[in-house]
Amino acid sequence: MGKIRVIQWFTGEIARHQIRVIAQCPTMELVGAFVFHTEKVGIDAGVIAGIDPLGVITTNDVEEILALEADVVLYNPPLERYDEIIPILASGKNVISIMSGWNPTGKKCYPQIVEACERGQSSLFGTGLNPGLSYELALLASSVCTDVDSVYIKTCEQQSSLSEVFLQHFGFGKSEQELRSKADTTYAIFHNLMDITDLIVDKLSLPRDGRSFDIDFEPAIKDYHEKVLVEKGTMAGLLVKASTTNAGVPIATIEVRFLLGDEYVSETFLEGRPKQGWIEVDVRGTPGSRICHEVYMEQDIIGTWSTGTRAINAIPAVVSAPPGLLSAVDLPLAHKIKLEH
Repeated sequence: MGKIRVIQWFTGEIARHQIRVIAQCPTMELVGAFVFHTEKVGIDAGVIAGIDPLGVITTNDVEEILALEADVVLYNPPLERYDEIIPILASGKNVISIMSGWNPTGKKCYPQIVEACERGQSSLFGTGLNPGLSYELALLASSVCTDVDSVYIKTCEQQSSLSEVFLQHFGFGKSEQELRSKADTTYAIFHNLMDITDLIVDKLSLPRDGRSFDIDFEPAIKDYHEKVLVEKGTMAGLLVKASTTNAGVPIATIEVRFLLGDEYVSETFLEGRPKQGWIEVDVRGTPGSRICHEVYMEQDIIGTWSTGTRAINAIPAVVSAPPGLLSAVDLPLAHKIKLEH
C-alpha cells in the first residue's frame, strides 16, 4: 500500500504544526495545501510551516484542490463551514476537522453530508481537545458506572500563546455588548458545544428534551498590548456553558473557561476552574466517576500542538473506516503514527 495522501485545508498555527508532522511521517505525503489569504498563494507549504520546501505549492482555487488525488483533508476552518466540507466529501476525500464534524445530525445540511459521503465513499470525523478529547473522556469515565445521572465537563484554557487570528476570533479585547451579540464570531464558535452535549447524552442513552447556552463576560483587570489590544475593562476571560437538558435539568454540560492569562482576570473567575489539570470530567451516577487530564510541555503552545496531533493520529483509522459520519466510538482507542527523527 502506498503513502496516505493528505491535503492541508487552511494553513494557520495548528496547520503549520500538522504540516511539519506529516513531513516527518514515512507513511503519509502532503499533496496539496489550500489557503484563505491571497498573500499565501503560490508559496511552498513547507516554507509556510517553517521547514524545508516540500514541493507542494499553496492555492486558493477550490476546483484545483478538489481535483487532486488525495485520501484525506485536514480541515482547519475558524468556524464550522459545511458548505466547504460537503464538496470535499463528495470529491472522494475523507475529512478530519478540528472545528466541525462532531455531531452535525441536527443541522439542516445533514442530509447533504450523508449524500456527499455516499457519493464520494468518504467519511467525516471531528476531533481536537475541546470538544474532542473532553467528550471522549466523558464516555470513558462513564464506562465504570451502572447508572449515569449527569455529566459535567470543565476546561480552563490559557490563550496568550495563541496567534493574533485566534485571539481576535475568540473575542479578546471586545466589549460585553459585542460578545453577547449572536452575530459575533465568539458566540458562533462556542454555540456548537451543544452538539457535543447532545452527542454525550445520546451515546449514554439518556433522555433529553432541550438545550441551554450562556456566556459570562470577564473584564481585564489591566491592559494587554502584545498580539492584540486588550484594554482594562474589555474581555480578558469568558465562561461558556453549554448544556443538554431534560425537563429543564442539565444532563450533560460543557463549561469552557478561557482567559488571556491568570494575571489579567479576577481571582473569582479562576476559582471555578478544574481542581487539577486542564480538563475535568465529573460523571454523577452509580458510582460517581471523575477524570482530570492535563497536557504539558516546556513550550506554551500545547493546545495548538495537541489539537493538530490528534487529527493526524486519526488519519489511518478514518481512511480505513466505512463511509459516513464518524465519532470516537467508531475508531480504535490506540492510534499513534510513527515519525522519522
